[in-house]
Order: sequence, then C-alpha cells, then structure tokens
Amino acid sequence: MSPQHITSSLLLAVTACAYASETPEPQQVQISAKREDQRQRETTTSIVINHADIVRQGDQTLADVLKRLPGISINGTAIQMRGLGNGYTQILLNGQPVAAGFSLDAVPPETIERIEILRGATAELSNQAVAGAINIILKKAATPAQRSFSASLARQNGRSTPTISTQLSDQDGGFSYSLAATLTRKLTARPFTDWQEQTDSEGRTTLLRRTQQLEAVRTNALTLTPRLSWRLADGDTLNWQSFAFIRRVDSVTSADETALIGAHSEYPRSVSNFVPNFVMLRSDVEWTHLLSDGARLETKLGIATNRRTGTFDFNGMDADGKPAGRHHVDSGPTENTLTSTGTWRHPIGEQHAIAVGWDASHAVRREDRDETLFAADGSITGGSNADYSATVNRLALFAQDEWQVTKRYSLYLGLRHERLDTASRAIAANAPDALDASSAVWSPSLQSRYELANKDVLRLAISRTYKAPPLSKLVPRRYTTDNNNNPNNPDEQGNPELRPELAWGLDAAYEHYLGDGALVSVSTYARRIRDVTQTRLFEQDGVWVEAPFNNGNASTQGVELEAKLRLTSALDLRANLARNWSRVDSVPGPDNRLESQVPVTANLGADYRWSRWTVGGNLNYQAGATSRQSAQVVTRTSAKRELDLYALWKWDGKTQLRVAGSNLLHQQASEIRDYDDDTGHQRRITLSPGYATVRVMLERQF
Repeated sequence: MSPQHITSSLLLAVTACAYASETPEPQQVQISAKREDQRQRETTTSIVINHADIVRQGDQTLADVLKRLPGISINGTAIQMRGLGNGYTQILLNGQPVAAGFSLDAVPPETIERIEILRGATAELSNQAVAGAINIILKKAATPAQRSFSASLARQNGRSTPTISTQLSDQDGGFSYSLAATLTRKLTARPFTDWQEQTDSEGRTTLLRRTQQLEAVRTNALTLTPRLSWRLADGDTLNWQSFAFIRRVDSVTSADETALIGAHSEYPRSVSNFVPNFVMLRSDVEWTHLLSDGARLETKLGIATNRRTGTFDFNGMDADGKPAGRHHVDSGPTENTLTSTGTWRHPIGEQHAIAVGWDASHAVRREDRDETLFAADGSITGGSNADYSATVNRLALFAQDEWQVTKRYSLYLGLRHERLDTASRAIAANAPDALDASSAVWSPSLQSRYELANKDVLRLAISRTYKAPPLSKLVPRRYTTDNNNNPNNPDEQGNPELRPELAWGLDAAYEHYLGDGALVSVSTYARRIRDVTQTRLFEQDGVWVEAPFNNGNASTQGVELEAKLRLTSALDLRANLARNWSRVDSVPGPDNRLESQVPVTANLGADYRWSRWTVGGNLNYQAGATSRQSAQVVTRTSAKRELDLYALWKWDGKTQLRVAGSNLLHQQASEIRDYDDDTGHQRRITLSPGYATVRVMLERQF
C-alpha cells in the first residue's frame, strides 16, 4: 500500500471515531481570544512567538531569536526547519515570500510583532514549504500616544556595534499610525584558517598549505517600518504598510598562504575588497470589505524592489607580496516585483467556513556583471560581460474549508494550484543562453485536530509541497573562484534543466496543556521527496565546476519535543529537542543524508523574576553532521554550543536597562570537505574562532 493510501486511511479512521463519539453541537466561533490559547484552539498547526518573547533576551539579530525556537537551526545565513534549509524552508514576511538574497539582518527584533512557525502547509500560503514555513509579522498594533526610544552598544572581539531605535504610534478615531526605525553601525573582524591537503593513491602527502585569512567588515544599515490604518464607517478597513532596508557594506579580506609541502597556489597572498550597497523596499495596501451573511473580501496589492550595486576587487600577489594579477567586477542585480492577493471568506452556518482566492506575482530581474582581468603590469588580459534579464510569473488559485465536525473534532481541507513561468534572455554577447522554464503543481493539504476530555490535543495532517529551483540555480552562468580552483574550491554554475522537487508529507502531534501558557508536546513528521536536488562536481577543460541536478528520490523524518513550564510564580522553564534523519536513495551510504541537514537541535532556557529584576538565559546546541554529497565528496561540520544570558532591570514604569551576553562559550567552528578518486585524496579544512558578544541596551518610553 502506498504512503498516500496509508495516510488517507488513518485520517478516515480518526474522522470516523471522532464523529461516532461526538454529536455536532451549535458553537459560536469566537473571533477574539488570548494569543496564548491560539495554538490550542486552531485546527491548523502553528507555533506563535509574541513580541515579548522575541525581545526578552536583548538579541541583536533575528538569527539569535530563531535559533531558540523548536526545530529551527541556523546554518550560516540560512534559516532551517527540521534541519533543512536550501529552499526547503519557506520564509515569509507578512505572509508573502521574501525576495532572493533576503538577509536576517534586515529585520531587527524590535520591529517584529510575532513569529509564526507553520509546520503544516495551508492552501492560502505558498506550498513551497517542504520542511515548513516561518512567517515574520511586522508590528501592526498602534498603541495610543506611544513614544519609545532605545539605544544599545554591543562589543565583540574589541569592536563596537551601536544601535538606536525608535517607535511611534497613535490613534485618532478610526485612524491610527505607527513607525519603527532602527539605525545600526556594525564592525566585525573574523579571522579564519584554511588548510589544504593532498595525498596520492599510495597515501603520501604531496601538498600541504595553510592560509591565514582575516575578514574585516563595516556595515551601516537603516530599517523603517511605517504603517497607516483606517477603519471606515461601513466596517471596512484599509491598511498601508511598508518596509525599507538600506545597507552599505565595506568588506576587506586578506589572505596569506604558507606552502608547507609542495608548491604555492597562483596567488599565495591576496587582498580583496567588496563594497555593495543594498536597497530593499516593499509596500502593501490591504483592503478588507465586509459582505452580507458574514462574508468578507480581503485584497492586497504590493510592490517591491530589491537592488544591489557594488564593486569587487581582487588583488593577487606572489609569495613576496609583489603584484601578480588583479580581477575587477562591477555587478548590480535588480529585482522589481508586483504582487496581488485576494481571499473571499464565507461562513456556512456556525460550524463551517470556506475561502477561495488567488495569489499572483510578476517579477522582473536584471543582472549586470562586468569582469575585467589585469596582469601584474596592469595590462588587460581578459574579461567578460554576463548581463541578462529575466521575468518570473507566478499564479496560484486556492480553496480551503474549515469544518468543526463535532464539538471536539475539527478538519481543515485545502487545495492550491500554483504555476511558475520563468524566462531569461541574454543582454550581452557572452551572457548565459536563453532560458524558458515552466512548472505547475497541485498541492492538496489536510489538517485535523481532536480535543481529548482533558483539553489535550491530537493532530494529524498530510500535504503535498514542493521546492521550486531559484533563478540563480537555473541560469547557466558561471561564478568563478579568484584563486586555487580545485575539487574542494570549485566554480559554480546553474542548470536550466533543473526541475521542481515534489514531496508528500505526514505530520502528527500530541499536545498536553497545563494552563497559563504551559505545555508539553511531541510531534513527528515524514516526507518523501521526488526529483531531489543534489550538487554534482565535474571537471571541464581543466576547471572544477559544481552544478545542481535532479537525483532521484529522498526521504526525511524526525521527532520534536517541546516543553514550556511555570515551575513557580517567578520561574519559567523552556526546553525543546529535535532529531532529524534523511536518506538520498541514489547516493551510497553511509551519511547519505540531504545536503546540509542538521541532525539534532536542542535548547534549554529559564527566566526568573523578582522585584524589578528579570534574569535568564538559554543554552543552544546544534549537532555537527557528516553528509555524503556523492561517492567522491563528503562534508563535515562541527557541533555548535552557544550560551546566552541576560538581565533586565526595570527602573520605573517607563525606563529599563537590559544587559545581554551571547555566545559566551565562544567555541571554534570547523568545516571539512573531502574529495576522493583513483588518484588520491584531497581535503579542505576551515577553522573559525568564536567570539562572545556583550550588549547593553537602555529603553525609554515617553
């Protein structure tokens, strides 16, 4: 029997038992309810983290907030649910997918109203969420006559990061407004060491290099989130919300190579300078219109632009520090997007509600990239122009049905059809070839909830989700390394033949509620993925290249435990643990898991309150992983252990001082990549020291 038949039979059995044990009774749907009760009451599975929990530990970045949440890990700049990033986790901002290149630094924690972790798919949101979705909701509530200001200073490895934030809001009858602004100047210095080792087929070491590198980065960033809201006389509402993120980065990386065995690379010493400017603007107008019989129409029109302009200079030198060559790149990708969404919702009696709608977008992306190569004497030796223009059109139609079958049993049914059309055209003569790609996916979803006599909740859900390849993975453009191309440092190239990954999934959970926000839960999941995307390494004309390709089927499954306990009136305890497994059928084992999947994440945190003080902290653990990319390539990452502590002193009702320390264990991180073939073995090791950060924040309301 197929997995689809098994899960369908399970759901039918649960529905039959619930219907037999309960007689439907009229029940008035309550629109207003406590946020703490939302998870327990709703049919669709979601974990909601409110603003107070988001800012509790004085985190400087959104990544520090997310790493503590159940089942979430951070891999570099990628957010991962169930250990899976790389496009498997859908990131939403106010319910809309974020643009390519979205940065975690773009959304300061102070500007977020809540974070929703969506483990199961729903038809209304994008079904590009094989692992799940994280919806970041910016502040919407407007507190009358609110004026608040905060200033902070963070220190890491001898460098300071000052930040100032302000929030303004007010109401006047049916009109309200709010504005949040954050300005940051961040200085970081990150030393790391690269080791390159090569042995022949007899096991003799033929090459050993050590490269000391230092990356110094200066970042200036401004984030603005204005919002206007009107409550109209007929009960309709009109909202305008915008998001602006402006950032300038100046990054200088120096490298000094020592050849312990064998010869140097082409550029044993180098200094590279990357200076990009980012502008991310987004604006949405939302209108809610009340219809007869309790129905309503919700429509939203949005525009967005994401721009990056920048220059990159690589100055290569020989072992004595004399100029040996230079690469100069001017690049500027720009993406403009128009979105339109709409939902018609209609109640059917007191136990039933249906909704139908659309979700459409039109995006135009243009990328300009001019590269010039110079010899040691400054003469031009070559170059390329890889300018191209692309359009991405997306249209989704959906319908969903929420049904209170009995007093204790509720059911959600959804169906979404989403189509993507991508077209890319070369502008320059030697730019990538033309690309035309289309995909269409039907995504049914079902979620069920059964409430036991003691108010505990059982959940079961099935869904079909997918992962569409991003444009950067489709366009057959080559991204070249500046020095030392080898199997463990290859060029990267897109694949226009890449197909979407399709997945069937099963989720189940048991939630035990203890009152006052306390709970203990256990959940499990399984996914079967078709046309899984893997990375293929090959040699072309003496140059090593990596490109994505579809590589058969894969499966992933796991279990998550979560506990939130109030041990006393002053002491709260939080804990979560997630274990993930996966297997790619066409890759030989062992360790043939999905690329970059984190096998284990865990958090243990506590908060203690007395008088005007609150103190607490969190210990985060993210297990290392060994992943076999192919028969020749294996990657390994070290485990991460991060201890964060904080103390909050409330001076009076309007002023408070917060002191936070993050990554206090400051452990060294390592990444290893091995390549084996008939000629021998090659290894690359990257060692990065960790540094603690201490932040002092003063917050004042006026």
